[in-house]
Amino acid sequence: MEYFAGEYDVVVIGAGHAGCEAALACARMGVKTLVTAINLDSIAMMACNPSIGGPAKGNLVRELDALGGEMGINTDKTMLQIRMLNTKKGPAVRSLRAQVDKKRYQDRMKYILECQEGLSIKQAEIVKINFEKGKVASVVTHLGAIYKCKCVVVASGTYLKGKIVVGETSYDGGPNGLFPAMKLSSCLEDIGIRIRRFKTGTPARIDARTVVFEEMSEQPGDTDINTFSFLTGDIELKQLPCYLTYTNERTHQIIRDNIHRFIYR
Repeated sequence: MEYFAGEYDVVVIGAGHAGCEAALACARMGVKTLVTAINLDSIAMMACNPSIGGPAKGNLVRELDALGGEMGINTDKTMLQIRMLNTKKGPAVRSLRAQVDKKRYQDRMKYILECQEGLSIKQAEIVKINFEKGKVASVVTHLGAIYKCKCVVVASGTYLKGKIVVGETSYDGGPNGLFPAMKLSSCLEDIGIRIRRFKTGTPARIDARTVVFEEMSEQPGDTDINTFSFLTGDIELKQLPCYLTYTNERTHQIIRDNIHRFIYR
C-alpha cells in the first residue's frame, strides 16, 4: 500500500561516493534534498580496496574538491598512507593515491551528511520512479512510501540486480553482505534507459599473521606529504607501509586450466 511520505526538490538514490557528493552538492546549493540508502550503515562504505585516488581517479578527487566536494577533505582526515605514484615517469602519468582507514572514512562522511542543513537521510530501497507529463514526479520505496520530487539522481553503484560470484557459485547480493536492489532496474528499462552489467573484483581479506612480508616489496608513504584537498593545511601523519607482490607463471597456469569453470549469468 502506497502513501505520501514527504516532498523534496531532489532525491538521490544511493549513498556511496557519488551519492554522498551529489547529495551534499544539492543541499549546499540550498536545494531541499533527500538521499536514500538500503542500509544506513553502508553510507560511504568502501567495500573493496580502501584507497582514494590513483591514475585518473586522483584527478577526479581534485576536481571534486575544487567544486566544493567532500571526498578530498575526508580522505586527508582519515588516510593511513599517502603516496605519489609513477614518480619515475613523466608528470602526465603521476597520480596521488591514499590508503584510508575505511571505518573512519565511512563514519566521518556519514556524520557530514547528517549535519548538512537541508539534507535528509532515509534508509529505504527505491523501487520506482514516477513521471507526470514527461517529468519526474516522485519515487516509491519498497515499503510503499512516496516522496514527491522534481529531480532524481541515480547513484546506485553495484546494487542494481547485484550478483555475487565466488568460484562456480553465484547468487543475488549487494556489496559486503548487503541486499541487492532488484526492482529499480526494470523501472529504468521501462523509461528507455539501457541497462548493462559490469563486473567488479573484490580482493580477499587475509590474516596478516599468515603473510610473509619479508618476501614482498615494501612501499612506504611519501616523506613530503601531499594532500587531496586545497583546504587542508600542513599535516603530520604516522603512515603505515603498503606491500607489493606479484603473480607468477604457476598462478597464470592455474587460471588457464580453470577458466572454463567460470560461469556467469
